[in-house]
Amino acid sequence: MFYNDPLEISADAWKKILTDKRVTTENDINILKLAYESKNHEISASEIASKLNMPHHGPINSWVSRFSKRVIEKTGIQPPLRKDGKPRWWHVPFLGYKKGGKFPWIMRPELVIAFEEVFGQSDTDVVYAEEISVDEIPSLSEGMVRQVFVNRYERNRRARRICIDVYGSKCIICGFDFEKTYGPIGKDKIHIHHLKPLSEIQKEYKVDPIRDLRPVCPNCHLIIHSRREPFTIEEVKKMIDAFRK
Repeated sequence: MFYNDPLEISADAWKKILTDKRVTTENDINILKLAYESKNHEISASEIASKLNMPHHGPINSWVSRFSKRVIEKTGIQPPLRKDGKPRWWHVPFLGYKKGGKFPWIMRPELVIAFEEVFGQSDTDVVYAEEISVDEIPSLSEGMVRQVFVNRYERNRRARRICIDVYGSKCIICGFDFEKTYGPIGKDKIHIHHLKPLSEIQKEYKVDPIRDLRPVCPNCHLIIHSRREPFTIEEVKKMIDAFRK
């Protein structure tokens, strides 16, 4: 389950919180700095403990809970609640999810903005998916690494064409259609999502356009890759349904 509850704290409000020493301690800043500097601003309590040379993550959970309580006391807003009505304290500064016995935290976007403005850091490793156009190649081989400034994985145009022929060019998640919105210039404009990220394959492989690929709009593609382990198409559909209700 992905914990994605909204919180009524703006980036400006977070800036005031970060600069208020009665709310944000040096320990809090150290924890937030590690989260901020992590890929996609995602980190677990155990990873934080390891980076701080601590034997256990228990104190990290306690620090985050105390920080969150001070934030709520300062702002007077309602914290995210569990089903039993008790506050989910870690969910004040973070989003998060459970996976394989681990519980990664993702820094709330408003807090990321505030942290950058207060501490002047911006050279972080944030990764979002985007389409990379390459020249047509004869086979459907994908994943060959090209050394440019970073390693880029080749994406095959013929595989893209087959995917669109089978699934259409509407987003398979939200139904957005570029052509209906923008006219002829939008025809077949769509991102192609690999169900298994090429960066995980790390080698050349024969892509099956019907089994391995799906058309998604840039918005949904961005959300899919908004955590370290990409959301599934079904997870994003459920996210949309939940907020539409």
